[in-house]
Amino acid sequence: MSEEAIIVRKLTKDDIDAVLEVDRVIVGKERVPSWPQKAASHLETYYPPLCHVAEAGGKVVGFILGDVRGAEYGLPLSGWVDMVGVHPEYQRRGLGRMLAEAFVRECHRRGLKTRAIIREDDERVQKYLLSLGFRKGPLVQFEK
Repeated sequence: MSEEAIIVRKLTKDDIDAVLEVDRVIVGKERVPSWPQKAASHLETYYPPLCHVAEAGGKVVGFILGDVRGAEYGLPLSGWVDMVGVHPEYQRRGLGRMLAEAFVRECHRRGLKTRAIIREDDERVQKYLLSLGFRKGPLVQFEK
């Protein structure tokens, strides 16, 4: 596969189906039935959106979705990363970093910190976030 130019831009309503398709390729199946509505809600609820897509040759090959929240955790409003995905054929080219940097720039432009919640045992995502300059925050999750 040739090295196509990658463009990172804000997500639009027309990108939702392509984002869902990239996610299906990564996950191997469709997520829970509410996932398409959740993906679309980022655009409808939080405008202008924090979400971005990566395009190669006019085709969406990656995405980052997130929103603004924090008060429910007793924290200042922040941009929260919900999901990042890069089509397997385009992984290992820095797209995940490009998408995260676009998300962080948009948060900083709005005066917001950027936050993410991940599984404690997900070493791959921890390494990704640490490589981007993230560090552990103040939240601890409990369950019963």
